[in-house]
Amino acid sequence: MNIKRILGNNTNVIAVAIPVLIILFPLCYSAVGYVVSLGTESSPPLLEMPDEKYKECVKETRYMRFHHWELLREIRKEVVRYGKRGELGLYMCRECHTNRERFCNECHDAASVWLDCFGCHYYP
Repeated sequence: MNIKRILGNNTNVIAVAIPVLIILFPLCYSAVGYVVSLGTESSPPLLEMPDEKYKECVKETRYMRFHHWELLREIRKEVVRYGKRGELGLYMCRECHTNRERFCNECHDAASVWLDCFGCHYYP
């Protein structure tokens, strides 16, 4: 059997349609996944709250939620580069937030962020 005889003049259409479908399939799949996910609500990570004796953090909650890494990076720079040991440090975080798995890791896992602090620092 001759392939041209079977397909006739549709070979050009097929040659164009296959690449277009290959390109459009992932886009359509993503769009459908997005529409399906609109109906579901993802719950925020459940964080362990600090002991009641600690009234407030070193900065306001909103700042710490979104910018704590900047504060920790600044403290690290002060200690490592300049040898300054100030009143702020990772030890203060551990006083309030005693369980790393139920505090730090909850948010970082939800945000797919890898913690590299604890390769050097012990956090019980």
